This record gives sequence, structure tokens and C-alpha cells, in this order.
Amino acid sequence: MGAILAALLAEGLDDDASELHASCLRLADVGERFVTRARESGALRPDATGADITVLTTAAASLHEHLSPTAADRLITLSLAGLAPRHPSDDVQAHHGGRR
Repeated sequence: MGAILAALLAEGLDDDASELHASCLRLADVGERFVTRARESGALRPDATGADITVLTTAAASLHEHLSPTAADRLITLSLAGLAPRHPSDDVQAHHGGRR
């Protein structure tokens, strides 16, 4: 169900004639503002975009429809870890087996 809704929203964004078009544009605008705030606060990588988040959200919905909850959660966790900004201390921690 989640993947179907995400696909309908994605189609509505690109289709000016769609009944969903105006709502999808508003949703995309809200998403961009959310992403901008997250980037400015340091909670999101500087190169991540609202479109990236939309695609990942769609993928997450699809994962939960097609994989076990454990497998889906693992892939979503990996994706989210890739969106977090890297800090030099992360490399030090990994190098020392988690000790700081």
C-alpha cells in the first residue's frame, strides 16, 4: 500500500493534469523546507536533496512490502546512516574498535 501511494504522489508531481498535482507540489515544497532546515542544523548531509528523501521514502515503503521486517529495517538503517554527516571522530572510533 505504501509503495502504491508513493507512486501515485510521484506521478501527481510530474503530471500537471493530475488531480493530485497541486497537493504534490505543496508536499514537495514542505519536504524541501524540511531538508533545508535539516542540512542547516547539521542533521543531514549538505548534498542530500528533497528529491533524495522522497525516493528513499518510496523505497522504504516498498522494502516493507516486499521483504521481511528485519531485512527492510536493516536496509533502511544503512540508508539513514549514509545520510548522516560524517565526523572525523567516526573514523577514530571505528579504527579503535569503538573506543574513544
